Amino acid sequence: MVRIGRRRRIAIGAGAAAVVLAVVTAGYGLGLFGDGFVAEADENGAPARGDAYTVSGRPEANTGEATELHVGVSEAGVSVTYLRFAVADAGVPTAARLRLELVEPAGHGLLEVTQVDSGWTETAINLLEAPPFGKVLDTRRVSPETTTVAFDVTEAVVPGRTVAFAVTTPATGELWRLHSREADTGVPRLQLELPPQGARSPVPQPSSTTQPTVRPTVPPDGFDAESRATDQQAAAGCVTDALLVPTCGSLLGVAPGAHSREDKTKALLRFEADTGRHQHIYHGYHRGRGEVFPTAAEIALASDPEHPRVLFLNWKPAGASWAEIAAGDPATDEYLDELAAHIAENFDRPMFFTVHHEPEDDVRDREGSGYTADDYAAMYRHVVERLRAGGADRLVTVMVYMAYLKWTDMPWHSRLYPGDDVVDWVGWDTYGYSDPGHGHGDFAELVNRVSDADPDWPGFYNWAATTYPDKPLMIAEWGVWYSEDNPLHQAAVFEDAIAQMSHFPRLKAMVYFESENAEGRDSRVDVEPEGLDSYRRFVGSKHFAVDLRW
Repeated sequence: MVRIGRRRRIAIGAGAAAVVLAVVTAGYGLGLFGDGFVAEADENGAPARGDAYTVSGRPEANTGEATELHVGVSEAGVSVTYLRFAVADAGVPTAARLRLELVEPAGHGLLEVTQVDSGWTETAINLLEAPPFGKVLDTRRVSPETTTVAFDVTEAVVPGRTVAFAVTTPATGELWRLHSREADTGVPRLQLELPPQGARSPVPQPSSTTQPTVRPTVPPDGFDAESRATDQQAAAGCVTDALLVPTCGSLLGVAPGAHSREDKTKALLRFEADTGRHQHIYHGYHRGRGEVFPTAAEIALASDPEHPRVLFLNWKPAGASWAEIAAGDPATDEYLDELAAHIAENFDRPMFFTVHHEPEDDVRDREGSGYTADDYAAMYRHVVERLRAGGADRLVTVMVYMAYLKWTDMPWHSRLYPGDDVVDWVGWDTYGYSDPGHGHGDFAELVNRVSDADPDWPGFYNWAATTYPDKPLMIAEWGVWYSEDNPLHQAAVFEDAIAQMSHFPRLKAMVYFESENAEGRDSRVDVEPEGLDSYRRFVGSKHFAVDLRW
């Protein structure tokens, strides 16, 4: 059974815990609020102080006065709903629930709620001004029987501060219509549960890993935050945390000049020049027990004072089976100890690291083969633990799936995962095809591919979001194979990606795989000028405006 993750049970009503339903005047950014701002609330919770939705086909449209909020896809494009609440300074809630009511039931799908910066106003927000996605707080399954959706947002709620959310869906064939705060009924509510008076906890400081930091401000009595929002301090930008997770937005990367003899430093600089922007991530590959890494060239790329980058290094073991490595193969252990010492001595920054990416293709599902799914998980764990013990303690580990649909139906597929304690991110590799057939579709199809042969498969994004709800997700390799018979398909996919990234708020890194000849296939983004122009527009999005912090 696919797990949604731990859910917090929220009791509304009398009991040992007091349910406090209050709201304060909304502010711009994460402002603090003084006493005397508690507004009236009823037993259903506190209403939103601002809400609207954006539409990809109408980037300048503002819907702040609409009586509905839209999530999903319509003829006008991809819609994302934004809501903002101001929380009373009445103690730390033990639980918080965002309650949304549907105008009418819709289809099956997932709805996700994400924390975003609150520095927007209902009367001005549109697609161009909308904040980038922060941390996904909760995911809920909905069906044609669903009339109300309740999200657990406890993690984001801080007393005396404004909190804002985005509601999205990975579904591309549905539109959910919700009541807005301007509706006559079913308005959005934030329900807070507080401990009894006298048992209140001190107010914690907001986490820098979930929301950009701003300077707190205390408005005077009677302050009209909605109309005077510009008087407040604007929010800081998106930055990475210790595990390289952006507070908002996503990282951008590339494996440049893959399957070629082109010098990888030159390939990276060429790709950056062609696409018009610097990459956050350089993806490189190493194999066997030869040289240690990062190499001098890779360290130089990461340490560029003008444009620092994160390394994403991929190691594929050789010379021993998965089972032998897991059991402590002496030659492999000797190499791992040497590798750990090299990293500890020569590279003092966090870097992404994976072991034998795309293992599905190499599984031999028979006892004693040395290459079962269980052998892989044990091997991965052994490698990571050995490197950490040897001093390479800033590795940010990534589990990278092949994401080929025939493997997802195998009974051993779930056993590949090595465990939460040795995996920091979950990633997968996926490619689009320009010619009709398998893999021919838009960007959303590429990210969340489903199977006609297996109608129960939810799509890889849906599966990862619900199987690993506490892990940031990464597309570790992606590309669109060029075809002379359909030369503009690449451009169409890149153009679609600009809007369709809104379906996938859990994606915190996108790493392109650039190759002129990957087993006869060409993923270069500049084969056609239209493709390059579309890719430039995609990577130029503010969604990728993230500053690296060590």
